[in-house]
Amino acid sequence: MENKEKIVLQKIDNMRDEIIKFHQQIIQIPSENPPSKYKEVAKFTENKMKELGLKTQVKRNNVIGELSISDGKTLIFNGHYDTVEAFKKWTKDPFGGEIIDGKIYGRGASDDKSSVTAEIFATKALIEANINLNGKLILTAVGDEETGGLRGAGYILSEGLVKGDACLLGDSPPDYPFGYTGGTIYITFTIKGKQAHGLGFPDNPAPYRNEQSGVNAIERMVKIMNFLLELKKEFLKKETRYKLPEGWCNSVSSVNLAEIHGGNKITTVPDRCYLHCSVNTIPEQDFESVKKRILDFVEKFKRQDPDLDISVQIPIPIKPFTIDDTTDFAKAVKKATMGVFKEEREFRLFMPSTDAHWFQESNIETILIGSSRVDNKIHSSDEFVYIEDLINTTKLFALTALNYLK
Repeated sequence: MENKEKIVLQKIDNMRDEIIKFHQQIIQIPSENPPSKYKEVAKFTENKMKELGLKTQVKRNNVIGELSISDGKTLIFNGHYDTVEAFKKWTKDPFGGEIIDGKIYGRGASDDKSSVTAEIFATKALIEANINLNGKLILTAVGDEETGGLRGAGYILSEGLVKGDACLLGDSPPDYPFGYTGGTIYITFTIKGKQAHGLGFPDNPAPYRNEQSGVNAIERMVKIMNFLLELKKEFLKKETRYKLPEGWCNSVSSVNLAEIHGGNKITTVPDRCYLHCSVNTIPEQDFESVKKRILDFVEKFKRQDPDLDISVQIPIPIKPFTIDDTTDFAKAVKKATMGVFKEEREFRLFMPSTDAHWFQESNIETILIGSSRVDNKIHSSDEFVYIEDLINTTKLFALTALNYLK
């Protein structure tokens, strides 16, 4: 290990208590999405960046900090501070930041405020170690990731507020760098039917119907769901060749029927039905062909059923991505993992969707790191982060910047 790496790692070890305290404080600021009230957490994050001497700006509550040393490559650090709702059934205070047995508890403790904390203190360690970076380091702490990222990472990139050559995105399991990501198709199906008396004029075929008969929206949605479930069975036949993090088993494409609404009374034919679902694809899956098959089925269904009134919305299609592991950035990340874990660790696949695609679609080389283990209860009650994972993520951010911006 080079002397500069040792100095930076020692700086992070020395500020361990400060890192923990800051992380407790950011957890104690609710930033649930919805309702997407981010002003307090954005101000708190910006103040810390200013304290480090970074040039800052806040746009739509997305915080951007810049450390510009010299001309050269630009590396972006990214994390999101919005969280899912606290939900119920916690045995700890979801906004307490309580420490028990080497764990910090609270909503967002792992997903993803840990990465916001890590990127800030990685930068602080580089500054305090008097590391002369060749280029520019940009820190981004954004909202809206939990609802698609349009007003967060998507916004700061589309508006040209952030530009760079590479992005180290903190939102993944720990222990490995992640260079391969799954694709996600979020879909909303809306079927409009015709309300009628469900006992007197149900939705029956001819000759058992007349102009008073209903058109059952739920019944038609069942056919959509059956198609999707058959697609899900088909997906089981092909596994990804990329290695997954420990504890994760989603090595195939999948379908999640997530939310359904329809009908209003047991004696009435339902005139509306909504289905929200997601299709998650492995990198080897032809993303566009999967989307086309779904849309083609809908068109075929419409031709078969003249009473079918259906619309399909796909607001944010997220394509799978793979990296070239021979680039300077990939080598910098791998060297960082060697510095932290004392052994070489290969890139792995992370299937859940993150903000990574916004950077990748902007032609910014993107690799993921993080501290969200499978047992951290993310999106559930009693979410926590292991303190050691928080510290290691901080070290990975710092050493990657050190290696990439030599």
